[in-house]
Amino acid sequence: MNHFTIVMEFLGDRQRFLKEVDQGVRIDIKIISLLIASSAFFGIYGAIIGSFSGPLQIISSAIKLPALYLLTLLICLPTLYLYEISLGCKRSFGQYLALLLAATSVISVMLFGFAPITLFFR
Repeated sequence: MNHFTIVMEFLGDRQRFLKEVDQGVRIDIKIISLLIASSAFFGIYGAIIGSFSGPLQIISSAIKLPALYLLTLLICLPTLYLYEISLGCKRSFGQYLALLLAATSVISVMLFGFAPITLFFR
């Protein structure tokens, strides 16, 4: 399956996507696809931002932007999971990861959508 298809399914029919995550349908595929798609979108936007400062900065920003977003996700995920468990929620760790990656992928798609505007003001 195309990794970007999962993101488009989420954007197109959010309720069905969230219901599938809640039921645990294809969680592993969703996690991998959302991770790859959001990293690609963040990488492209990072490269565009880096293009303001030269060729080495393009590479650096294309690596740093996805890494920082994913590092933030890794820092917040255990806290969210433990907090939700203490409140009695029944979701698995994979379900929380899929939900956070879905939110992160929305941010990455929005940044990718604003990429032409960023290039215009270069």
